[in-house]
Formats: sequence, structure tokens, C-alpha cells
Amino acid sequence: MYKLNLDSKRFFLINIFISIVIVVFIVLIFSSCNQTNDRVVVKVNDESITQSQLNDELNKQYGYETLQNLINQVLVLQEAKKKSINVNEKEIEEEIYKTALSMGGIEKLKDQLKARNVSFNDYKQKVKLDLLLRKLVISELSEDELKVFYDNIKSSLPMVEVSFIMVPDKDLAISIIDNLKKGASFEKLSETYSQDPLTKDTKGYAGFLLKNDISNASPTFKTLDEAIFKAPKKGQIIGPIEVNYKGQKLYYIVKYINVLQSYEEIKPKLQEILAQQKSNEYIQKLRKNANIEILYNKDKQK
Repeated sequence: MYKLNLDSKRFFLINIFISIVIVVFIVLIFSSCNQTNDRVVVKVNDESITQSQLNDELNKQYGYETLQNLINQVLVLQEAKKKSINVNEKEIEEEIYKTALSMGGIEKLKDQLKARNVSFNDYKQKVKLDLLLRKLVISELSEDELKVFYDNIKSSLPMVEVSFIMVPDKDLAISIIDNLKKGASFEKLSETYSQDPLTKDTKGYAGFLLKNDISNASPTFKTLDEAIFKAPKKGQIIGPIEVNYKGQKLYYIVKYINVLQSYEEIKPKLQEILAQQKSNEYIQKLRKNANIEILYNKDKQK
């Protein structure tokens, strides 16, 4: 269904985790190199594995990749300094909030980080780097580029930011709507009742959608797609929308968080999307224009 939208967020998070783990690894290597004793880190029966053995193996497997990642980070920081582009604490917090929203809340995000042995401060630094890179790319986007992109997606507008509650019982759906009219929290009701497999862990949050995103991913859900884009209005809640899925009736309740239609309304989102698409290209341009001398493993290559 709206799988691509949610998967892109998960892919983004995976990249963040990988990048942080790589940096943590390099810190581990250098910090352990300062130790005078080659301490034992693991004992397997009667045999020991030392810190230097671990370092050598990590270096062989991830050293070059880690170095490339660090080069990219230095280039981004240098370019941002040269262009006087900064990221403040509020911007970092807002970006973390958006990511956390797509994962079901800040605590779930922290749990994911903890499970990967990544500190929240390390994660914040990676978010800062990503925001700097985004701003750098956006600073070079022309108005013509953005308008061409806008024209290309114009027929699919508006772009809506939505949350879902899905239940297999119409009476329950009607009861939920009644509770929402009385002021109940959409997120809490979604967390309690929703059985939608793609948004049940995000308190119903489905992110941004364009017209036909849902039906293109799964024609079975065309009814839902048409209902969402019939007359969207920010803050409105609609439903229940009946969907027949493999002989079973499902009932959707939809909350509009945002509705973007005009060029000026959607421009920040277009900038964000284009910046994400062009980030690798931008990094390669920085690398091409930089003087990079790689001394890594040079002695071993002689």
C-alpha cells in the first residue's frame, strides 16, 4: 500500500545507524590504540582474543569504508563553514521529532538506538550532519528546478500528510469516530485499536502521500485512495471508509495532518525531496573539487 513512504523512512534510519556505528568503530580503534597493554577482550575455551586482533579484523573489514565516510563528513563540515551554513538545536530537535513520529514516538526511537548500542548524542550529531548536507544541496537548487519538479507532480496533488486507524468492524469504527468527536486522542485510539500493519507501530502516522500512491502500490485499496483525495482539508477526520481486502471488509478512519497544494505551500517539501535525491551527487562534487590524499594502509602497500 503506502509501503514506499514508510520504507524510505526506515531506509533513512538504517543509514543513520550504519553511519553512527562506523564512526563509533573508528573511535574505538583509536582509543584502544592508546592503551599500552594488548588486553584480552574474549576468551574462547583456553584461547584468548586480544584487542589488537579485534582491531586488525575490524580494520580489514570496515576500515576503508569508514575512512570514506569520515572524508564525506569532513567535506560537508568544511563546505558548510565556507558558506556560513549552520544548524541550530531547534532544527535538530524538530528533525528528530519527525523521525520519532514515523516510528511511534521518541521512546521507540531511543529503544531502536539503544538496541544498536548507539548513544542519543551520537545520533544527534548524525542528524546535524544530514541537515547541513540538506541545506548545502538546497542552497544550490534553482527556482527553475523546483518548478519543473512541481509541474511534474502537479496532477498528483494535493500532497497530504495523514494518519490512519484501521479496524475490521464497522460498529467499532463508528464508535471510534464518536470518541474522536468528543475529543479523544487519535494517536491513542490508533495505538489501542488499529490493525493496520504498516502504521500500528507509529500511532497511525502514515506520512506524506500523493494521489494514486496507495492504489498504484495496491489496486485493492483504490477506494481508500479516492476517499482520501476527494476533498482533503487540514485537521479534518473522515471515515469509516470501507475497503474489501481478500474477502474481508476493513474500515479506515483518516486524519489529515497537513494538505499541501500550491507551489509555495509545497516548496519546502520539494526542496527536501530533491535534496535527498541529489545528496550523493553533491558529495561526489565536493570530493572531485577537494584535495584528498589517502595515507590509509600506505605503509602496508609498500
